[in-house]
Amino acid sequence: MYKTSGNTTNLLDHLKRSHPLLIEPTKSDPTLEGYFPKKSNSTYESNSSRKAELDSALARMIASDIQPFRIVEDKGFREFVQCLDPRYKLPSRPTIQNVHLQKIFDDLEKKLQANLNNIDSCAITTDGWSSKANESYITVTCHFIDSEFKLRSVVLGTSKLANELNHSAENISQSLRECLNKWNILEKVNYVVTDNAVSMLKACELLEKKNLPCFAHSINLVVQDALSTEKVKVILTKCKRIVAYFKSSTIAYARLRKEQGDGKQYSLIQEVPTRWNSAFAMMQRILVIKDAIFSVLLSTPKAPQVFTADEVEQLEDLCLLLGPFNANTNIISGNQYVTISHIIPIVWGLYSTMLKSKCKLKTAVGLDTCTYLAERIHQRLFIYETRSASRLATLLDPRFKKEGFRSAQNVSQAFAVLENELAEVKRITASTLEGDIQEPSTSKSMEVPEIYEFMKEKLSCKIKSNRADSVIALREYAEKPNEPLNSDPLEYWKTRTSDMRHLQILALRYLCIPATSSESERMFSKAGAVISDRRTRLKEKNVNMLLFINKNSWMIS
Repeated sequence: MYKTSGNTTNLLDHLKRSHPLLIEPTKSDPTLEGYFPKKSNSTYESNSSRKAELDSALARMIASDIQPFRIVEDKGFREFVQCLDPRYKLPSRPTIQNVHLQKIFDDLEKKLQANLNNIDSCAITTDGWSSKANESYITVTCHFIDSEFKLRSVVLGTSKLANELNHSAENISQSLRECLNKWNILEKVNYVVTDNAVSMLKACELLEKKNLPCFAHSINLVVQDALSTEKVKVILTKCKRIVAYFKSSTIAYARLRKEQGDGKQYSLIQEVPTRWNSAFAMMQRILVIKDAIFSVLLSTPKAPQVFTADEVEQLEDLCLLLGPFNANTNIISGNQYVTISHIIPIVWGLYSTMLKSKCKLKTAVGLDTCTYLAERIHQRLFIYETRSASRLATLLDPRFKKEGFRSAQNVSQAFAVLENELAEVKRITASTLEGDIQEPSTSKSMEVPEIYEFMKEKLSCKIKSNRADSVIALREYAEKPNEPLNSDPLEYWKTRTSDMRHLQILALRYLCIPATSSESERMFSKAGAVISDRRTRLKEKNVNMLLFINKNSWMIS
């Protein structure tokens, strides 16, 4: 028995003296140091390869995902990174911007310049846009075929106009000239693809460069003209009124979803005036869920009137007519394959489709729209068959050749132009290729008799004609079977290094030209995310750097 005064000291002393084996070792009081590694191992050294790797990956993520620089200061992101790797200390916002992103930008600039130094010709697209800070920018994209016969698209730069006070053709041409001179490709640019704005066309004239109007923009004008006719506007107005009703009423929208059942549920699409395909998407979606729409509208007081049977047939006719325009706009807006050679076949295909569709249409509105579309195709799109870039590209595409044309006369004119260009290429490259041609060896058993000496004199006086050689080469190329329509024309020309090397040079010159200026417009969307509400005061230099890295990141190994 032990007397205690409220503590266990006496009992503990007894156990230590008499029963030491029964006592577990006591632990010291816990301290904060026990939960954290020593200071020397808390973070990566500033010069460690691991930290450099993580910093570079972070900078690329900010550019590729269009994140603001201040993400490195966001609490949630910092906690997430700490959970992933406690030893990694996030760099500050100025360090990311001025050091790591700048290094990636400088490296990409060097790689792009090396690529551009190795090409003989290229094409550019350009357009202007306004940021959320109400500042005007111009973006220039470049398109070329590299040594591996891959079509490449890059952004050369995004900058404010040379003179921000006006958007004149002179100002645009000056800005383009500065950009092209910076990359030393002014003489290599053979075509500039822009929209149909007068200022852009005039700027190309001042720059002394050939212009190809954006084919997607031309298609847009054709369809917008058709959608602006009085009879089509009536049905479009009714569609927009019904869509607006559902968009403005949460109860009506909830009932619309319920009427569609437990399967896949669709939302209605509202037309955007600047994009004709949004009107097509709106009508198409209405037809998909028209039964659910009718059920809700008929059971709701003060709801818009439902479509009549004739109006439903009008929508079906319009979707039948606009479907080919929508599908082919997507085809010619690509950036990873040759598009310019599709222009002429698509024009002829659209026109033929309009003529064939007349027997399938059910309404007078459909027939009138079909006739109108055919007329507008003739007025606005047939001209592409007479433009040098599109018709030479069609001839040089082994899938189409002369069979892609509508008019035999245009084929003859295109071949004449191609003959001239081929003869010029032969003349220019004759000196460089002369050393590649080896004289055939003469067998000792085939000695030339002296009586044939007169032939040597005549052969030495014979003038070799580049034009005759061009005609023969083109005829041989044209008479060969066409390649499959799903094949890659660049793969075809990649293997024609000996028998058609001069035609190959022309193919690289024309097949790199994009059919549309979509690449410039795509950059507008990315730029809208770059200059967002979170960073409307972003400097011009940083805007250019972020868009440049975002688009050209394919060059990072």
